[in-house]
Amino acid sequence: MKKSSRPKFARPSEEMQQWSALLGAELESWPAITSRRMFGMTVFYRKGVIFAALPRTRSFNTPRSVAFKLYNKTPKLQKLLERDQRLPHPLREDAHWITLELNDEKDLKDALQWLSRAYQGAKTPYP
Repeated sequence: MKKSSRPKFARPSEEMQQWSALLGAELESWPAITSRRMFGMTVFYRKGVIFAALPRTRSFNTPRSVAFKLYNKTPKLQKLLERDQRLPHPLREDAHWITLELNDEKDLKDALQWLSRAYQGAKTPYP
């Protein structure tokens, strides 16, 4: 029997759902943002370019993770990715989505920084 190529989703914790609501409210206040529900998550777009996914009833990988896309991984950004232990290591070069594990409320500030970097890189449609 062939193994499914679909990603595995986890059920977010109640605490993670609250954090997602807080993060989502902040993202909604940024310019040129739209959102929609997809696969148990709320996904966010900047001018039609997807850049973030926050869990509602499902999340990528673990019950305490948010996901974002980086369209242009500069050397500086690559170093930041390598240093953050809440990201999967080693990070695949061809990774479409990057997940960030939130351990406690203090991680929300860092999550916003990663989401901001993803937002900044989502300026033009994906090639």
